[in-house]
Amino acid sequence: MSPPANKAMVEDLPSIKYVRPAQFGFGWLPGRQGPLWRLQEDYQFSVAMPDGSLRTFWIPGGYEFDKASVPSWFWGQPFLLTPEGPWTLPSLEHDFLCDLLKGGSDFLRDNLLDQLPEAPPASVIHGHFAARLWDHVSYEEGEDGMRARQAFLMGQAVMAFGPQGWAWLWIQLAIALVLLRIAFHYLHPYLP
Repeated sequence: MSPPANKAMVEDLPSIKYVRPAQFGFGWLPGRQGPLWRLQEDYQFSVAMPDGSLRTFWIPGGYEFDKASVPSWFWGQPFLLTPEGPWTLPSLEHDFLCDLLKGGSDFLRDNLLDQLPEAPPASVIHGHFAARLWDHVSYEEGEDGMRARQAFLMGQAVMAFGPQGWAWLWIQLAIALVLLRIAFHYLHPYLP
């Protein structure tokens, strides 16, 4: 199988330093933190906007991110997903854009001189991540990179469970319905 016509060259990684390992129980115990990395140098990238334009973003050196926030139960077989892998650049860009979507961290507000860029919509952010993953897919046996199923799985997971992802809406609706059902169950004898 040959790569698609729009397959981009895979960039060299900027300098990234490992800062913190994952805490025991990360991904399955509440409040446990995952691994953390720090960007050692400034990094610039572009995002395709819905109107066809490109917006360029700049990430200052010192920015900390968690790469692919993959819960530890997905590490290894059969998913072959870990925070470390060819998805580092897509994850850096996605984490930064999600940070902007949430209003920016103290670090970003301090280092971007209170001129925090406006975040693209969540659908654009997640779509950018999914598209960037495909830049790192290996099509030939023995090449470094990720497999198409990994790119697809990670892209879909982010679109569903990333900030403002579609799955959270369904989860909130399900919780609301369960709470209504419980309330009705207990209030039923008292209703006219």
